[in-house]
Amino acid sequence: MSMDIEAPVEAAPERHPIEFTASGSEYFRIWIVNLLLIVVTLGIYLPWAKVRKLKYFYSNTWVGGDALDFHGEPVKMLRGTAIAAAFLIVYSVGSNFSGWAALAAALAFVALWPALFRAAMRFRLANTSWRGLRFHFAGDTAGAYACMLPPLALALLPVALVGAMAGTAGGETPQALPPVAGGVIGLGMMAFVIGLPYFLWRVKRYQHDNYAIGGLQTRLKADVGVLYGIFIKLIGLSFAAFLVAIVVFGGLAFAGRKSGMGATFVVLAVVLGFGGILLFNILPKSYLQVRLQNLLWSTTGNDLMRFDSRLLLKRYLGLQCKNYLLIFLTLGLYWPFAVVNTRRAQIEAIELQTRIGLDQISQVAGREDPGATGDMAADLFGLDIGM
Repeated sequence: MSMDIEAPVEAAPERHPIEFTASGSEYFRIWIVNLLLIVVTLGIYLPWAKVRKLKYFYSNTWVGGDALDFHGEPVKMLRGTAIAAAFLIVYSVGSNFSGWAALAAALAFVALWPALFRAAMRFRLANTSWRGLRFHFAGDTAGAYACMLPPLALALLPVALVGAMAGTAGGETPQALPPVAGGVIGLGMMAFVIGLPYFLWRVKRYQHDNYAIGGLQTRLKADVGVLYGIFIKLIGLSFAAFLVAIVVFGGLAFAGRKSGMGATFVVLAVVLGFGGILLFNILPKSYLQVRLQNLLWSTTGNDLMRFDSRLLLKRYLGLQCKNYLLIFLTLGLYWPFAVVNTRRAQIEAIELQTRIGLDQISQVAGREDPGATGDMAADLFGLDIGM
């Protein structure tokens, strides 16, 4: 990161809240049209749908009085969609034809995905702008492979190897795995589970270390130990929610049999059981989303600017309960409203803090902007997988 000016060491940071002005009713119209056209075109319209969504969301995300913009072209993104579809088709066909063919497809995916992930990051940021300045992603291919190859190999290859060695494809008679092979596969999967917080930290560090606008590049200072603490608490929270659901459901069933009011208690048990399942899904998921956002964005920045995220779990959890309930009651039609509400809660919880004015930030970034046309190499595949 290069800078031509110095910020006063003791100066209090300027605070710039991020605003999100999208509305559920406006996005509903975009969403329903996108959905219908995707169905009618058998998925071909998907890149156009994604561009419409991103343009709408970005144009309603305001930083310092200026909105973001997205410049991606659907035709280029269609190539990325075709690549992803080809991976799925090859793997599906290979799985039905031969277990070894499925293993070969999994190996190809593991070998190519880190490079494609980097291409997707470059494409998204190169086509995102603020005040006319394009963002860019500074991560290299080696960094992508270093952070993504181990978890991909541990997550996918053991499963594919099981199918290949057991002969489960094409109507073949399943064969017992040799004990040594089974032990190796089990150890690989256990290593993935134990290492999951570390692998996630490596991927997020690769992303947050390489966001850039002009010559200003961010760095992530989050410690991997904090991430392990979040996952340990998540496991405890999930286990506690499961126990509560079992105790409540079992208690109601027992009371129903004792009182002779079986039907009433069954209905009540079903309602509370559904609520327990809902809580079991929402509570851990919301906890993880809130803690990860606050940790990652509050430790991202550089000498001139940094972010601070203060997403509140209680408020976010209530929002998600409301979203799930209304989605269920409206048979899914509330979905776009839920998306907008969730995005607003997440975005407006983040604040940009700068040690100089935003005009100076844009001047510093503009002097070293790699070009108004963005990173042209990022358009090679047109991949976009979201961030």
